[in-house]
Amino acid sequence: MLYCADCQVLSPDGEKCPLCGEKKLRQAKADDPVLLITENETEASRITAAFDDAGIPHMERALGTGGYTSIILGQTRCAEIRVFVPFGEIEHAKEVLRGISAINQAENDTPSMQEDQPCKKQKEEAIPMSRGRRLAVRIFSIVLFIAIIWFVVVMADNIAAYLKSAFHLFQ
Repeated sequence: MLYCADCQVLSPDGEKCPLCGEKKLRQAKADDPVLLITENETEASRITAAFDDAGIPHMERALGTGGYTSIILGQTRCAEIRVFVPFGEIEHAKEVLRGISAINQAENDTPSMQEDQPCKKQKEEAIPMSRGRRLAVRIFSIVLFIAIIWFVVVMADNIAAYLKSAFHLFQ
């Protein structure tokens, strides 16, 4: 099966990566880490415990930051966890997942993972942008950012001047 080394996923169609659309795929090696499933933290801990019991090497990575709860509580409660296994162990891992009812027998080769998960190289397929349009959007964004900063500074200066004049009335 063909493998995207950047996203660490298998390509079901063999033409391009399902996440980033990259067409430079290679044959998967037995020790290549492959994204097997993406689940919430509770389900991921249940899956990794089953993999530990079965002796399947695995690796977990948080997909999201978890928002403000990770800062307040010191852990990511909202983040999803990606579980990776070596390519050589993928069939054994799928059997373990079926055994703990994490995936159904009727599901195909790809459990609840690849199609809609973001990747660091994911490309927008909805609106392809030319180089000139992308440059124009960046320039517009920079000008808009500077305008917003200018507006905030002017408003803060006006509020400070108003407060200063209000306190001078009481003296």
